[in-house]
This record gives sequence, structure tokens and C-alpha cells, in this order.
Amino acid sequence: MPSDLCPDLQALAPLLGSWVGRGMGKYPTIQPFEYLEEVVFSHLDRPFLTYTQKTRAITDGKPLHAETGYLRVPQPGHIELVLAHHSDIAEIEVGTYSVTGDLIEVELVTTTIGLVPTAKQVTALGRFFRIDGDEFAYSVQMGAVGQPLQDHLVAVLHRKQ
Repeated sequence: MPSDLCPDLQALAPLLGSWVGRGMGKYPTIQPFEYLEEVVFSHLDRPFLTYTQKTRAITDGKPLHAETGYLRVPQPGHIELVLAHHSDIAEIEVGTYSVTGDLIEVELVTTTIGLVPTAKQVTALGRFFRIDGDEFAYSVQMGAVGQPLQDHLVAVLHRKQ
């Protein structure tokens, strides 16, 4: 664990670093797809972790999605995530986390979604992270373009060596 990591974040220290892997997406309004992904958690000696995420197509390496944000722990067991997406969406998610040995589980629900006028209508988002040693699995749920909240993305990443 980094010696300069804020004490509030120590339980989440196993997130720090780069994670790479593959994921799959689906939604009623699009064709199912697969993607390659890299997620990076880092810190700036402040009471939050920084988060960046990039995906690209498996077939041709073309960029698909990117988001960046900040994750903080306002009190033990509680977590907040602020994100900006490349697709004209900003979101605030709040939730809980638990740590059992090497296992960290995080569950987040969006409380606020900001959209630029030309963005697709996204009405709900939620995330679940499961970090077990050097494996980071997640799922994302989305409600958008008239569809209810439902499964959208699932991925398994591994710590980049």
C-alpha cells in the first residue's frame, strides 16, 4: 500500500494500478458487441482515487468509449464516484463497499445524470465491481432511450504486470 494514500482510502488500495481485459455489451437498441478495455486507478495524495477507462473494438482496435473521474470514501463502507463520459454524459454515483480478505465488492447507483442537449437520453446507471486479488470483474446496468434499467456491460480484467 502506498505510504501517502489517504487513510480513508486504505481499504481500496488493491484497486490501484492498471487493469486490462475483455468485455461484452448488449442493449435492446443495439447489436451485442465485445471490447478490449483498460482501467487505471491512481491517487494524488488527496482523499480520492482517480479513475480512467478506455475501450476499443476487438476487431480493429477502434476507440469505443472513455470515461474519467474520481472515487472517494466519505465514511467507511460508503463510496462516491463522479464520472465524465466522452459521450456527453456526466454522472454521480453513490453506494457501498465491503472488504473481506482479498475480496472487495462495490455497488453503486447513479443519483444524478447530466446530459448535454445533443446526448442520447440516459435516465439511470448502476455499477457493480468485484475485485479478488488480481482479477477485477464488473457489470454496468443502464436505462436509456426509453428502455428501463437493465444489464448493459460485463467484463473481467486482470492486473497489468
